[in-house]
Amino acid sequence: MRQKSPSGPAFLGRAAAAFAVSFALLFVLLFAAYCVPGAPVRRNIARSVPLLQQEGLYPEYFGFKLFQMDNYTDTIMLFEAAAADETDPLTAMMRATTYNVDNFETMQDDLADYLDARQNGDDLPGDLDAFSYARYWHGYLIWLRPLLAFLSYGQVRLVQYVVLFALLALVLARLWKQAGWRPAVWFLLSQLAVSVFFVPRQVQFFTTFFLAYAGCAWVLDRRFGPRTATDLAVGLVVLGTATAFCDLLVTPILTLGLPMAVWLVCVPQRLCAGVRQCAPVVAGSLCWGVGYGVCWGLKWVLAGLVTGENVIADAVHQMGVRTAADTWHGMELTWGNIFAFVYDTLQSKGLFWPLVVLAVLCVALFVLCLRGKDALLRALPLGLTALMAPVWLAVLRTHSIQHGWFTWRALAPTVFAGLAFLYYSCGLKAGLRRLRRQQ
Repeated sequence: MRQKSPSGPAFLGRAAAAFAVSFALLFVLLFAAYCVPGAPVRRNIARSVPLLQQEGLYPEYFGFKLFQMDNYTDTIMLFEAAAADETDPLTAMMRATTYNVDNFETMQDDLADYLDARQNGDDLPGDLDAFSYARYWHGYLIWLRPLLAFLSYGQVRLVQYVVLFALLALVLARLWKQAGWRPAVWFLLSQLAVSVFFVPRQVQFFTTFFLAYAGCAWVLDRRFGPRTATDLAVGLVVLGTATAFCDLLVTPILTLGLPMAVWLVCVPQRLCAGVRQCAPVVAGSLCWGVGYGVCWGLKWVLAGLVTGENVIADAVHQMGVRTAADTWHGMELTWGNIFAFVYDTLQSKGLFWPLVVLAVLCVALFVLCLRGKDALLRALPLGLTALMAPVWLAVLRTHSIQHGWFTWRALAPTVFAGLAFLYYSCGLKAGLRRLRRQQ
């Protein structure tokens, strides 16, 4: 594989064509999903409501906050699937109608009331207020709504488990074959570290993991996968577009970080030493970001034109809410307050200084085992990839903290790329040699 960074008019043409084709395909598929007859969809959603009512909005496993599920958001998705035929498909697709209630804790009961009213031809209950969720594309309905025409929500979960773990097995097998057993183990560990075994249980969790695994499978495909960094950048435009189209701002950075790290561990690591190795990472990240941003922005424009609503203003406001300092449990989310909160929490549990000592020891061990400057520079692209998720979470700090019980799974690329970075830059033999010299 040749490492040639994307540049020039030819690349721009390829990238624009990739964006246009992927966006058009996703648009058509979502429009087709909105054309699915609504009656069977609502019947199967009605079959699903008792399961949701039994589980509650936020079921938590093993008494661990990071294993908390989110039936609240999935119920919103079911509301959208049920309401998709209230108007013509294009308007419904642009408006993405769901329903607000005075007490969100009754949302699953309100979904049942909505379904009863639609089935009986009655007026909707007075406390159900239509809400336009137009700032997102809601591309998950591409598969969710057709599946709900035949399956209940619980059965959709089973389908997601089969699909996601089949893709994971494919990625692991190809990674083992092309890069050896170590990267395959690192990848598996990174997924277990973020509790991938819970991911298919929620539609919103499933989306970005599916896209990320699909991206990794493409990178590892010998026939259709990228041969150069330019090919990779074009593919990342497509992944960024699909992520913006299908995700609800859950863990979007997965679809950039995991395929990028997989590509880095598979290409000949020593083709070019030094910071030049970082060019494909930076260029690919920019391409993913352009696909992501342009696709999302198009929804604001198109939805505004079709519905007459000021979707752009709503989207810009929400961007500010998720990135600027807001409040959480009465605390203003400034960086000073965040660090103080972390310090106070760790100190109250007697963990702060032990963790400081552990961090110092890890840094010392890293320096001791470093193979040398050249090895560090050659592993630097993996180090940059490992930093993608922390940077993303920091930029969206309000959203990351408020929804920390699911946004933490964005750290999967950090674990995978971080393990690879340590392996390529450090070695126990190098550390032992230094210790012998000091003796």
